Amino acid sequence: MRNIKNYKKSVNNFFLCSIVILMLFFSSCSVSSLGIRVLVPAEVTVNKEIKHIGIVNRSLPANKRKLINIVEGFISGESILADRFGSENCLKGLAGKLNNSPRFSAVIIQGENLRGTGTRMFPNPLSWRTVEKLCNKYRIDALIALETFDSNITLDKDIRMKKKTIKDKKTKTKKKVKVPQYIANLYIQVNSGWKIYDPSTRSIVDANTYMDEKSWYATGKSRRESLRNLPDKRDAINQAGYYSGIQYGMRISPTWINVNRQYYVKGCSEFKMAERCVKSGDWAQAISIWEKLLHNNDIEIAGRAAYNLAFAAEIRGDFQNALKWAKRSYAEFGNKKAHSYMRILNQRISDKEHLEEQLR
Repeated sequence: MRNIKNYKKSVNNFFLCSIVILMLFFSSCSVSSLGIRVLVPAEVTVNKEIKHIGIVNRSLPANKRKLINIVEGFISGESILADRFGSENCLKGLAGKLNNSPRFSAVIIQGENLRGTGTRMFPNPLSWRTVEKLCNKYRIDALIALETFDSNITLDKDIRMKKKTIKDKKTKTKKKVKVPQYIANLYIQVNSGWKIYDPSTRSIVDANTYMDEKSWYATGKSRRESLRNLPDKRDAINQAGYYSGIQYGMRISPTWINVNRQYYVKGCSEFKMAERCVKSGDWAQAISIWEKLLHNNDIEIAGRAAYNLAFAAEIRGDFQNALKWAKRSYAEFGNKKAHSYMRILNQRISDKEHLEEQLR
């Protein structure tokens, strides 16, 4: 009896899942997507007077620590001095991110003998006399120091049997056999610690540590081939370091990101007409069509039209109007999709306020 009940329950769950999948399929068919670029604010708001930034590497060990790092490299199997090159790529990632932002211009400072611990432990802060000297020398408003940089490498090797179709040379027939497939996984964990020194207020604006991971996967007919298909360890650390610098840049500077927005293209022939207008860039005509559909007797069509008007307002940068249309689509016409869209628009309104504070 219990088995029958479990069977019925599993059948009901199957049909329920099938209905949900079908609903999602048909609902997705009624919309089209448009990719847009969105400027999101930084997590940390930096003094508006700071525009030109110098980036310096302070993660390298003092001379007495160098030998220890080399010995550790031999013991762990990591590339000797790999962290040095990884940290330099970390600076490049940050500089590239800041120079592509609307907020800062950045320069990497080379040749200054600023040493740290060579470990994950932060060194003592730079003296303000040193910070001011560097800022005056390189004509910058603030200094960002990479205070720590450390990487760990993990290499996993495995083997599995894989079915392969081969041709018998004698009988000329095809048959399936199991052959070994060698697998190699390379994991890089990068720890980077940063500080922003503001000489005008003699304050450390931000002190933060990032832990980033990147992984690579390769296969081969032999263990040697699978390992050969992985990137060189030093290249992997360089890539991970560069990515870590980008991540910190996103923390302190407004960043452009790519997002998709959906809008309705089905329900009546007018939606198709409006879709063609959107694709051709004739937004005025598309808006005119959707405004007329607001008076349609079918509330679902009217709700979709209101939703699309919210979408059009967001594209134009009028977030308040977009929110007004989204609220009307949900409250007046019962469009459930508009409810989640309202949260997105509220976030964009909040982001706009932060951006104005960060960019003015």
